[in-house]
Amino acid sequence: MTTAVPVRRRSVLGWSLFGAAFLLVLLAYIRSLTDEKERSLPSVVVLVTVDTLRADSVSFLGNEPQTTPFLDELADDGVVFEAAYSPSSWTVPSMASLFTGVAPASHGVVKGQIEQLAQERKPTRMIREQPALPQSFTTLAEAFQRAGYVTVGIPSNIHLADYLGFSQGFDHYYGEANFLPADQVNYQVEMQLREAFGPRWKTAWKEERVFLWIHYFDPHDPYWPREPWITRYAQDAAGDPAPDPANLVMRDLKKRFPEPDEDLARRIRSLYRAEINYVDEHLRRLDATLGLQAEDVLFMLTADHGEEIVDHGMLGHGHSLYEELVHVPMLIHWPAAVEGGRRLEVPVSLLDVYPTLAELKGLKEPDDLYGRSLAPLLLGLEQLEAGSLHYELDRPGVKAAALRRGKWKLVHQTFPENRVELFDLTRDPGEKNSLVQQEPELVEELSALLVRRLEALPGPPSDVEHVPIESETVLEQLRAFGYAGDDAGDGD
Repeated sequence: MTTAVPVRRRSVLGWSLFGAAFLLVLLAYIRSLTDEKERSLPSVVVLVTVDTLRADSVSFLGNEPQTTPFLDELADDGVVFEAAYSPSSWTVPSMASLFTGVAPASHGVVKGQIEQLAQERKPTRMIREQPALPQSFTTLAEAFQRAGYVTVGIPSNIHLADYLGFSQGFDHYYGEANFLPADQVNYQVEMQLREAFGPRWKTAWKEERVFLWIHYFDPHDPYWPREPWITRYAQDAAGDPAPDPANLVMRDLKKRFPEPDEDLARRIRSLYRAEINYVDEHLRRLDATLGLQAEDVLFMLTADHGEEIVDHGMLGHGHSLYEELVHVPMLIHWPAAVEGGRRLEVPVSLLDVYPTLAELKGLKEPDDLYGRSLAPLLLGLEQLEAGSLHYELDRPGVKAAALRRGKWKLVHQTFPENRVELFDLTRDPGEKNSLVQQEPELVEELSALLVRRLEALPGPPSDVEHVPIESETVLEQLRAFGYAGDDAGDGD
């Protein structure tokens, strides 16, 4: 009997040692999983937005001719969203939504026009009525910044200038945001990276966690005849004596062609496609410098809106919510974690960019983001329901909203006239034949859903501020691009 006690003690001691060893192994395993997860997360996130890039103009979505050979390569190894949409049809509300993750009505950055004001005993002067992006929002750049990323932004659109609030959260920002061609955008990328990382910027920028946003402008008017692509696209117009729409800002383009027709559309499409090739070529050159296709680079490309090229009898953008203006490309390339070679048909929005990148990188995001994360879909964890999308347009001279659910799209314009249209996008992707008379019950159902959707949106924050522009140089640029006077409704 006296021998039982030491035996029990050895047994307890043995189990204690076994338990401690097991715990150490378990902790090491958990740590290895954590380390592996950290290694799988991107050290570099590159977000590229292209101004005025409609979805049916890029060849990685299966369109002809081949306008995006470099992006086609990324698409083969990446994920392409075939039904990506902008929440509006021009830059200011669309980019504000991308960076805040909330709908246009909720961030309030929706006007953005230039107005003429006659003052007593003073000449008429111009001021901008664009609200600055409110400081109360935690922007996508701020979320990366707070997570320890070096944040670098290069916009090429004056509406995205630093004094209009779009620089918040960026450590380095090309604040002037002039209307730059792609070669100058690439130059500014180099300048900002040099400033951020010093002489060794070509390699040093990947040695830290970095969020890099680049905005290209070229598909926007004026449409320059970029060689060698324009020669290929414009061969059918050789010797044609008709006036040339090349190199004209929207103000002058509309003056020269007051009644745009299909012949003009054909000419503009050649120029427009050449501009897209030009951007694609400079993305290839940037890749040669920065290595955008690397395994550890999360690369995402999309657009702020599209462009009407006489599709519904008009030119430019910001005047309606038809498909050519709100259907945009979206591509994600991240070989380290996202299985490539996929094309997804589920409708998605620019509003989804913020929550998607936040979840992929494990960022802390605000609670009130309107979009949804596409990370589970990208990582193959679950499918997403199609749901419905809505779009907004609230500018001087035009007010409209639209809703897409499945194949159906409802467009409701309330100003300058009250008009409701219903389209079957499967049978009528060009939205030429409204089915309002044929589907009155569906019109009523979708109209009620759109109203509920808009009424449920919170209003803009109280710190929205309007920023005047005093620079005559900037004002003249805006006037020329159609952001002032009679053409203010067809702005950027």
